[in-house]
Amino acid sequence: MTPEGSTPVRVSIRLRLTLWNTSVLALLLIAFAISGLITLRRVLEERGDATVRESARAIAGAVIAERRAAHARGDTARVARFAARDVLRELRIGDLDVIIVDDAARVVAANRVPTRRRAGERAPARVAPVAPVDPDTLSLPQPVREWLRLAPGSGDVLLRTLTMDDQTFRAALVRVNPGTANSAEPALIVGVLRSDEEDVAVLSRVRTTLLFTIPFALVLTVLAGYALARRSLAPMDEMAASAARISAATLNERLPVVNPHDELGRLAMVVNDLLRRVDDAFRTQKQFVADASHELRTPIAIVRGEADVTLQRATRDESEYREALAVISDESVRLTRIVDDLFLLARADAASPLDRHEQIDVAELIAASMRSVRTIADDRQLTLRSPRDEGAAAVLVEGDPLLLRRLLLNLLDNALKHTPAGGQIAVALEPSATHAIIVVRDSGPGIPLVLRPRIFDRFVRQSIEDQDARHVAVSGTSRVPTASGAGLGLAIAQAIAHAHGGHILLDDTAVGAAFRVMLPRVASHRAHHDSTTSSSGAASTIVVDSSKL
Repeated sequence: MTPEGSTPVRVSIRLRLTLWNTSVLALLLIAFAISGLITLRRVLEERGDATVRESARAIAGAVIAERRAAHARGDTARVARFAARDVLRELRIGDLDVIIVDDAARVVAANRVPTRRRAGERAPARVAPVAPVDPDTLSLPQPVREWLRLAPGSGDVLLRTLTMDDQTFRAALVRVNPGTANSAEPALIVGVLRSDEEDVAVLSRVRTTLLFTIPFALVLTVLAGYALARRSLAPMDEMAASAARISAATLNERLPVVNPHDELGRLAMVVNDLLRRVDDAFRTQKQFVADASHELRTPIAIVRGEADVTLQRATRDESEYREALAVISDESVRLTRIVDDLFLLARADAASPLDRHEQIDVAELIAASMRSVRTIADDRQLTLRSPRDEGAAAVLVEGDPLLLRRLLLNLLDNALKHTPAGGQIAVALEPSATHAIIVVRDSGPGIPLVLRPRIFDRFVRQSIEDQDARHVAVSGTSRVPTASGAGLGLAIAQAIAHAHGGHILLDDTAVGAAFRVMLPRVASHRAHHDSTTSSSGAASTIVVDSSKL
């Protein structure tokens, strides 16, 4: 079932995992490629700026050194006209475009005119004017002429970006001052330009490589991811096939566990544990139905047999009819008790056995239960003991008084059936801070060790003879119910205890049997409130009338 308004996904898990991993990888690769290209471009720009800046400084330094060398030789005429051209002739400029001008922006020396070149085209020939040339007569692009007219400060490097015909140049200007104030040497400006053709080519190659590499990596990821997902989820397909073969008749089968340490292995173990519990529940249910059918078949057969025998003869006297009807009545009572017990257990299995929620004084509940079975105890010559401290504070529990009385009566009935004449049965209240503890002890032969683990199971009886040991006590006109004799008494008592948040334990005793009932007590402040109400005249305890059961 899918949530309201949602559309079920028809794509397999392995394909979804593959697409998800591929999408994440694609985003990562694209982000890496973009950041890598941005970083590479920034590095190339910084390298280009450093190249033109350092080259401009180096050329300016070389011009100054050449002037000093000419002065040292006494060749002052050469300093003014040929120092800059000698520097450009001797230095290895590489792919840089160098132009040296004076303060009037007239070209003094240049290695070549910066122009756009196609891929594979050779650089234009060097320009080496013999005398200062007006820049208007030299074939310089307009952006270069305007750039050369800029006047950088002494010792400063002026960086600019020039664009010509969609081609970008990074340019640097450095000023070379005359050696002395009275010198006839002109002030020069050294301009260095570097084309971004190489950088653009590098970025283009990297971009092309990424455009081919990323899709190829994604295709490999899809194939490898799908194969890995298919191999990883193969145990799930085996589990699904095995689960499809399991039915109510083959609950003993289990799912294969390839690796108990991974998620699928743990899932398989959880499902196997669930199948084990379902198998146990089915077995218990089948056994319960079989035992219930067996228990119901006996009284039904007796009723039918009595009716058939009575109807075989045309006439019978009144005593015979009364005897047959008495047998039918007794078996009907037995059937009613078995059906009531099964109905109560069914309600307990459905976790809804409580019809009433009241606060009950446990001591009063014990006293009422003991009064109900006193006649049976006297008939069997048994002694009932129920010590009670009259000055003790009331011990209160919350629940259904009829069910809790049924719990105690079942335990007392079990003790009455298995305690020989002359024995004794004791019921004690041993409250703790959190629980009301009721202990029912008898002096009978006890419970065999082999039956103790199953003593609270349904249809478990100590002996065959116990099947017919049904005790009914009469007090006035009311009948006191006891267990049905079908082996359901202790199972019902345990179910009632569980319904009230408690449980019943079988104590290990040397003589007889001792059952310990533990029920949660009402909170202390509520107990104090109830005791206060009781002392002021309000009814705070519940006395159960056995005639209503």
